[in-house]
Amino acid sequence: AVTLNSLFLRKDMCSCRKGMQIRCNISYLEEWLKDKNLQSSNAKETLEPLSQAAWLLQVKKITDDDAKEICEHCTSLSTVQQIVKILNSYTPIDDFEKRVTPSFVRKVQAMLNNREDVPQLMLDTKHLFQVTFPFTPSPHALELIQVPSSFKLGFLTRV
Repeated sequence: AVTLNSLFLRKDMCSCRKGMQIRCNISYLEEWLKDKNLQSSNAKETLEPLSQAAWLLQVKKITDDDAKEICEHCTSLSTVQQIVKILNSYTPIDDFEKRVTPSFVRKVQAMLNNREDVPQLMLDTKHLFQVTFPFTPSPHALELIQVPSSFKLGFLTRV
């Protein structure tokens, strides 16, 4: 949510390079979730708007076919508020990139007009997701464990 909100607020975040960076970080996060057996439809669903925003930053934004592809692919982003904001904020960094033309943004907007959306720009950053970790009791009696003085944990007291 914080990353997606930053895209909406900061033009310097809306570039192809940042889109690649975000997509790479999402891949690392998805891999970590898979390794920890924490992947769920909720996790994938939560990351989907950010993934689509990163894709939107990387995709070509010139022709009518590009506009159609954007409309078909960006289903988790709200139309005018989020998609158009990213397109308007897109800032080319390299010479091979081109600024998104106002006519292209209007084309995308016109194609998205019939789509029903929740008019939302910013996401809630305070929302917490419940995660359940399996409990494995220790086979060692904790009252018998001696903490070495080299750990410098003298403030610990045995209860």
